[in-house]
Amino acid sequence: MVEIKIDEDACVGCGSCVDDCPNNVYEMDEEKGKTKVVKEQDCMACLSCHEICPAQAMEHLDIHVAKRLYIDRKVNDVIRKIV
Repeated sequence: MVEIKIDEDACVGCGSCVDDCPNNVYEMDEEKGKTKVVKEQDCMACLSCHEICPAQAMEHLDIHVAKRLYIDRKVNDVIRKIV
């Protein structure tokens, strides 16, 4: 199972990871104004949260990524229009 660590000192509380995660692994901790892990067991290690985090406040342990499992289709559409 993937272990996720969030550096609360680095987290800016933007919620990008919460919005981006396809498996709803995260929620905002309203009291702290930071992201918290609520369903670590549902993480599929796609690392979309890690890629979108502006503060790089996340660390994923015990993963072996063979291929990217999640593709943001909106981003791909924008790239296709540019290219």
